[in-house]
Amino acid sequence: MKDVSIAGAAFVFGWLMSKTWQDPGCQLGLTIFLVLTAVMGLAFALAVVGHGRQTPASSDDADEETRL
Repeated sequence: MKDVSIAGAAFVFGWLMSKTWQDPGCQLGLTIFLVLTAVMGLAFALAVVGHGRQTPASSDDADEETRL
C-alpha cells in the first residue's frame, strides 16, 4: 500500500509540475524550489551519515599517553 501512495503522490506532483511549468512566471520559482529541495535533501543525508566524523584514536596512542 505504501508503494501505491508514493506512486500516486509522484503522479500528482508531476501533473502539478507540468501545469506550473507551462506558466512562464512560475518557471523560475519552480526551478529554485527543486534545486533547494535537492540541496537540503543532500545536506540532510550527509548529516545522517555523519560525513566528516572523526575516527577514534587507536588504543596504541592511548597507551603511549598514559606512560608519559
